[in-house]
Amino acid sequence: MIGIFDSGTVGLSIYWAIKKLMPEASCLYFADHAHFPYGEKTVHQIKSFSSLISSFLISQGANIIVVACNTATIAAIKHLRESFQVPFVGTVPAVKPACLYSMNKKTAVLLTQTAARGGAFHHLVSSHANGAEVYTIRSSRLVKISEEQLQSDPSSIRYLAQILDPLLEKGVDALVLGSTHFIFLKPWIEELYPGKFKIFDPSEGVAKQTQRLYLLHRSSMSQKIDQKEDVFFTSGSSCLLSQKIKQLLLMDVSKNNVQQVLLDY
Repeated sequence: MIGIFDSGTVGLSIYWAIKKLMPEASCLYFADHAHFPYGEKTVHQIKSFSSLISSFLISQGANIIVVACNTATIAAIKHLRESFQVPFVGTVPAVKPACLYSMNKKTAVLLTQTAARGGAFHHLVSSHANGAEVYTIRSSRLVKISEEQLQSDPSSIRYLAQILDPLLEKGVDALVLGSTHFIFLKPWIEELYPGKFKIFDPSEGVAKQTQRLYLLHRSSMSQKIDQKEDVFFTSGSSCLLSQKIKQLLLMDVSKNNVQQVLLDY
């Protein structure tokens, strides 16, 4: 069974990518709405939240855990791998393929505040920039726009222009969605800036790595586990989570499979 967590519901993009590759695999998804967004939390807080959620998912039968959040990956995945026996899959910005793609050798990465501050991200850029100039854009507002689906709001469109227009003027031709919160913004950006940027998101790469680990550990997993329906947990409102699943994935999920869980933080 695959456990997946994020600070909100946009990590559902990772869940969906995994299910497209492995429809037979059972998944547990945890949306930590009580502490949304992680991009405004300290590294210590994120490690604490991530550890408790991972422990809960393992107790529910998860054999693999996907950290469907760039901020949590950067802040906590080393700690999680040292603390638990199950394999973890992280979500990191697709800096390497974007820099290799860029014809102008100019790439921009959209990040949350915490992810941008992390040494892991700067190491990623220094290791994979491949001679390209990399611009870092920090934005908490884009997280809110994505989570609350505010793309049609005129103020959101103006805000996006404030971010992307200067990048176009600088010759940026590759745009990395450096947070899972931004993946659901991809169609919006492509609509407003058709053909202007090649957009890179991490969902496909995360799904493939998860599939590799799933197949590797498949023999040790009970077949009964993979006959269960997917279950979605939240530390916030179960009604809100149900609405978001329907809105983002066009899925109707049984009330019994959307549950509120209050962990002892």
